[in-house]
Amino acid sequence: MRPTKQQYQRSRYRAIQVKQLLFLGFLVVMGFIGLLWFARPKTSTVEKRDLAQFPSLSLKGLWDGSFFSGVETWYADTYPLREGLIDADTKLEQLYGIRGEQMISNGEKADEIPTGTVDLAELAGRSTTEAPLPSDSGSVPVASGSPVSPVSTEAAPPATTEFNGQGAADVTEDLVQSGDIYIANGAGYGVYYFSESNSARYCLLVNQLAKNLAGKAQIYSMLCPISAGVMLSDEVRESTGASDENQATEWFYRNMDPSVKTVSMFNSLKAHNDQYIFFRTDHHWTALGAYYAYQEWCKVKGVTPHELSQFETKSFEGFLGTFYSNSNKNASLAANPDTVTAYVPMGTNSMEMYVANGDGSFTKYDWRIVNDVSDYAKSELYATFAGGDQAYNYVHNTAVTDGSSVLIVKDSYGNAFIPFLIDHYEHIYWIDFRNYKKWCAWAGYGDPSISALVERQGIQDVVLCHNISIAGSSTALDVMESIYK
Repeated sequence: MRPTKQQYQRSRYRAIQVKQLLFLGFLVVMGFIGLLWFARPKTSTVEKRDLAQFPSLSLKGLWDGSFFSGVETWYADTYPLREGLIDADTKLEQLYGIRGEQMISNGEKADEIPTGTVDLAELAGRSTTEAPLPSDSGSVPVASGSPVSPVSTEAAPPATTEFNGQGAADVTEDLVQSGDIYIANGAGYGVYYFSESNSARYCLLVNQLAKNLAGKAQIYSMLCPISAGVMLSDEVRESTGASDENQATEWFYRNMDPSVKTVSMFNSLKAHNDQYIFFRTDHHWTALGAYYAYQEWCKVKGVTPHELSQFETKSFEGFLGTFYSNSNKNASLAANPDTVTAYVPMGTNSMEMYVANGDGSFTKYDWRIVNDVSDYAKSELYATFAGGDQAYNYVHNTAVTDGSSVLIVKDSYGNAFIPFLIDHYEHIYWIDFRNYKKWCAWAGYGDPSISALVERQGIQDVVLCHNISIAGSSTALDVMESIYK
């Protein structure tokens, strides 16, 4: 028997009421979860960044509305279920099908690579006149080869052997991921675009540093290729609009001061591109790729490289890096996670590092050059190398007793390279250019320049180890200008 019109309307009304109650209940539950202050995350594992902090209350913020907009941003950014909801949305999108090829573009375009040498100052759009270096009034003399002793009016944080891994990878400033990502056959490739003006700026900085260190230390320039230029065929690379990294490297080296010893590694890496020299899900090279670069450095330095068979190895499986997170968890990358293999130095695996705290101070840790990261998040396994991107690090290798010393100025590409350099020097220092100036301010050094550090520690060799995209990044160059002196 068909229901009457009144019965149908009553049934429909009850169904609407049930839906409204369920929706209201959902809102109440989600709102209650949002009130769980203690459950709000402070960092995003997937995005590798610190989340928004609750804004400080002030009359100005109340008056101009910035306090309320800050609360809104904080609430949305730190919602306890945020990453789970993002993950669910990504999986829903992936139901549409896995694409074999994908280009994640930021709209960047490449400049033509000039032939010959150029007028760097004209290209960079600036004068070659340099301001005088600030005085190093906050420092005290330190014996050559000994680690820096911070000078501060406040008590230094206590030394400890505990470190929770925060800040160990690219979580402070995302200056490394520059350019586009090309994804094909379950692997991501970093795409490089030559910038004439920014590249000229980098050469000017290196040349000024060479001038300041003349007769004091030898500079080695290591511009590290990124994956697309090495791993893809020229035809595929050209189809992405990317620049020829080999030609670009040659341009950089032609325009550097003759006193700078340049390390060309592109052809060696290209010759080994049938091997596992770049990660599939991350923008870094593997330790094997860094090893081939190390061999080229040894040729320029005039020393004999160690064989891979001489090193103890550590491996960590399931790595899902920056390509994975920056591609919204691409399904084909998720299906091809990486293995991080590290080679432990023979002379020592002990290091000192200074880790930034949220209040501008630093804490010193006794750490390991190749660390066990088996209990780290899968996105953080590259942190096995050299403590990650910490501001200031030091190793005293007692297996070498000739007083030799080296400073590596690096981005995160240098992390996998550093363990190979340890066994060639007694004193090894490295700084991450993105954080070093802050460390100097905390340690009491008024002059954050590389030259000041070289003179303070009596350092003999300076290795500039950056991936080629960093050398063309205006954001990175803005930071470099304060220390490349």
